[in-house]
Amino acid sequence: MLHCTVKFCGGCNPRHDRGECYGTVRSALSDAASFSLPEEGAHYDVLLIIRGCTGCPYLYEEIEADRRVVIASRDDMQSAIDEIRAAASHSAG
Repeated sequence: MLHCTVKFCGGCNPRHDRGECYGTVRSALSDAASFSLPEEGAHYDVLLIIRGCTGCPYLYEEIEADRRVVIASRDDMQSAIDEIRAAASHSAG
């Protein structure tokens, strides 16, 4: 099971419910990944960044993670789920 964390960037698009998005991703990956809030000094398999827009370039480099997955809109959710699931399959094999 992957050890994942999440960061929420801004709230510049009130039509994109970032909390709902996070819930959907967590639920879809409940068998492959565990999520927690970031802790200083911890290392994660995946940092999930949920944004409200496509304009923010910030990737939270201060958080140690093997992979960064960005969701900037509802349209990005399935590809993010697929990417994290593939990473979990790769680490299990």
